[in-house]
Order: sequence, then structure tokens, then C-alpha cells
Amino acid sequence: MILSIAQVKPGMILEKPVLLPGSDKCLLNAGVALSLKNIARMRELQIPSVHIADRNTIYISPVDKIAEAFVSDFMQYSRSLCPNQPEANLSDEICELARRNEKLAIKLSTNEDILSFLLQQKITDNKGLYRYSIMTCVLSGLVAARMNMSPDGIIKCMTGALLSDIGLCEMPMLIGKEDFDGQQLALYMEHPTYGYHFAVQNNIDREAAECIQCHHEKWNGSGYPRKLKEEEIPLSARIVAVCSHYASHIAYKNDKPYLAIEEIYGGSGIFFDYEVVKCFTSTIPVYPLGALVRLSTCEVGIVANIRKNEGGRPIVKVHYNRFNRPITESKIIDLGKERTIFIEEVL
Repeated sequence: MILSIAQVKPGMILEKPVLLPGSDKCLLNAGVALSLKNIARMRELQIPSVHIADRNTIYISPVDKIAEAFVSDFMQYSRSLCPNQPEANLSDEICELARRNEKLAIKLSTNEDILSFLLQQKITDNKGLYRYSIMTCVLSGLVAARMNMSPDGIIKCMTGALLSDIGLCEMPMLIGKEDFDGQQLALYMEHPTYGYHFAVQNNIDREAAECIQCHHEKWNGSGYPRKLKEEEIPLSARIVAVCSHYASHIAYKNDKPYLAIEEIYGGSGIFFDYEVVKCFTSTIPVYPLGALVRLSTCEVGIVANIRKNEGGRPIVKVHYNRFNRPITESKIIDLGKERTIFIEEVL
């Protein structure tokens, strides 16, 4: 059966060998289960089609599957934060930065060492640890880009973010746990060190590994494992510290985004680098433009403007009163001014 390269999927079995264009040299033998790398290489060589044994049967490897899932999940979260509408972002440049980072994510998806760790996280805790890792990676990449890190620096920061809690795979009973006894807390505080050694031993870039080790260090020196403070902490780790804190509130605690933002604000200059916090809150739109939301007053409205105020304090146009009845008069609530009102949920 002949399929075009566009129709070929990872795991399909070649019925006939694939030859290098213009030569008799074999690129891939018959019987090979195609991988993402194989398919990408054939596209590079502009091979138009291949013979597939059975298009309805695939033998995809777990690593290829996690590569596919990572790119898909990264794109989905990235575009939920930074849609292709300039007015739906906190600044005009964020759309472009997000699209660049999506290309970097595709590059990350070709690194089998990173993918093996990510697969381990997904198997260990798909709903918590894996989701947290994707969120932290997307957020950290955006903040790193806004802080003018080089593409190489951004991808190292994204790697450190993606694998920041890989050490917890050795202690799965502590994932998402809030209350620790003394022994559990001591073990939990070792997970950045575990992660660092796992990364170094498995060919992960040294700077990314240091980011993993230092993402629980605090600006005032009260963090762990090395009690580093201020600029002793690598910038990438300072970025991941803020982004992972936000992501953990959402992924593990299912907190409302404004609560996570308020806690980060409260720790600015104490636990977190003030400049990183400032960049984070001016980069990440907590509530998307046009979202239907319920306020703490029980009124329901549409997020009308996200640029005027930072953090989780957009302007909301109210359409329904607290009894879920349509209102006839125009009512605009600026949550930047009405500090006792907040968004209760996104509907």
C-alpha cells in the first residue's frame, strides 16, 4: 500500500525499503516501524511516498507517543494563554514570542533523553505531575523570552521547567501532597537534588540540570537545597520558581488563578525575584479576553479588557445579575479598582 508522507504516522511498518533520492543506498529497511524522526527525515529529503504494510496497524514506541502528546499539549496550553489575537494578550509582542517558543517545543520533542523523563512523569502522575510540567514549561518559556534570554537560554530554561520535578518520580507518594510529617518533608526537600543527578547522568544540559536543582531556592536565602539567595540563583531557576509556583496551584490544588497570582505578588522580593514576578504578571493573562466568568458577587459577565490591569484583575462587562437574570443597564466592573470583587469561576 502506497501512502504519501503526509498520510504516514509513527508506528506504521514499511512494506518495502526506502531509498535515498537519486541513489541505490537504503535509508530505511522493509519491516521498520516508522518513528517521528524517520518521518521528519523523509520530509527533509522530499521523499513523496512510501510503501506501508498495513495502514490500520501501528507499533508506535512510547517515546514517540510522548513526543506527539508533548507537542500537542504544549501547543494547546500556549494558545490558550496567547491566542493569535493581539488584543487578547497583555502586549503586542507576546503572540510572536509564543509562536517562537512553540517551535522550540518541537525541537525539544526530538530529544529522547528529555522525552524519556517526560514519559516517566506522565506514567507516574498524568493529571498532576505531567500537567504541572507542561504548564511550567510553557509559562517559563514565555517569561524567559520576555526577559530577553537567547533562544539557547530559553530552551534550557524550558527544559529545566519541564523536568523540574522529575525527582518526585522517586517519591510518588509525595506528589501533590500538602501536609508532610518531618521525615516526608526531609525527603521532599531532596527531590531537586535527585532531579539534578538524574538529569546530569542522562545527558541533559548542565544549565538545565542546575535549573532543576535550584528551582526551590528563595530570593531571601530560605529555600533549598543549597540556601542560595538573590542573584546566586541562576536566572532560569528564578523564572521556574515563579512559574512552577503558579502551575502547582492550578495543577495540584485546583486553585483559582487569582489566588496563585496574589500569593506570588505577596512573595515578590522575599521568596521570588521582583523582576521575574513583574515580568510574569505583565506576560501571563490569567483570564482570557472574551471569557464568560462568574464574579464573587454572583454576577455573570464577559472579560472585556485584560491589558489595563496586571494579574487576575481584568475589566468585566456584567450581563447577568446574581439571580442569573439579564440586566438591561450597562454595568462595567474594573477589578483593578474593585479590590473586594474577584472572579469566582470561568464558565
